[in-house]
Amino acid sequence: MTTVDREPRPARHRDNWRFVAAILVVLASALAIYILAEAGAGGAIGYALMVVLPATASAFIAWAGSIGRDWSRGTFLAVPLWLAFAAAAIGAVFLREGIVCLVMVLPFWIGFGYLGIWPVYLYRRGRSRVDPATFRAHALLLLPFVALLIDQQLAPPRETRTVTRETIVDAPPAAVWPRLLDIPAIEPDEGRWNMSQDLLRLPRPVAARLNGEGPGAVREALWQDDIRFQEVVTGWQQGEALEWRFAFPDPSIHRRTDRHIEPHGRHLWIDSGGYRLIPLAHGRTKIQLWTRYRIATPFNGYAGWWGERILGDIQNNVLAIVAGRVENARSKR
Repeated sequence: MTTVDREPRPARHRDNWRFVAAILVVLASALAIYILAEAGAGGAIGYALMVVLPATASAFIAWAGSIGRDWSRGTFLAVPLWLAFAAAAIGAVFLREGIVCLVMVLPFWIGFGYLGIWPVYLYRRGRSRVDPATFRAHALLLLPFVALLIDQQLAPPRETRTVTRETIVDAPPAAVWPRLLDIPAIEPDEGRWNMSQDLLRLPRPVAARLNGEGPGAVREALWQDDIRFQEVVTGWQQGEALEWRFAFPDPSIHRRTDRHIEPHGRHLWIDSGGYRLIPLAHGRTKIQLWTRYRIATPFNGYAGWWGERILGDIQNNVLAIVAGRVENARSKR
């Protein structure tokens, strides 16, 4: 009769409680980093919260969870995924983070989480030359706090970017121009499907009304969820171009938009925009819609990629509304 060596029950319980304690310590540390980052000058979008925290938290959980257990490769690989989605759920439910911000952050937490568990996996598989005495997992969670101190001392780079979309309509500029100035009572079936407004649930425009004429006139924009903002006209070339600067005189958009990507915040500043009408052959017109904005983050390339996608979706939707109304007006003649 053979006997099977089994881990003593008290040892298994001890390891289980150690694993639970590790998760609680990680969550507490992450919350502390988030609160301190939000209160600091640099804001939450920095290396501490986006890079160092997911790497060290994943490593810490993997180290604590694999003590006394023969974790498979799949179990190690699951740690960053579970941690990232748990952080997203906590952010959505308790920290009131918006879906756009969470979707933007997830790739960082997953990617750098895998970077963090890699040395732990190698050590557990006996492929690392790291001596156990030199690996102090509990010290890992001090690194995000050190990174946060560095974040607060570094001013993020600032960039100005412009997003432009265009469409062509079978009408001359004179017929298109008045359709740009006022866009009343937009119906739900107008516009076009896009990722930002149909999947990420960003609001859609409801109406636009122009008060006045020429520079200084104000275009009042009304969007879903009772969002209101203004486009103050700075350039007016009849039948050719319209330019404006954005103004947000009431808190309606701040209540609806994620605070990290609000249009006049410390990380993002939506500055100006406008239309250009370019005459084409056979009485057609190219309509260009552009938006200029400034970003200030350590990851401007990544943020700019999202800006191109989101603002481009919004612009394409607006152009589809305008083009549809121009075509409808032509067909009724």
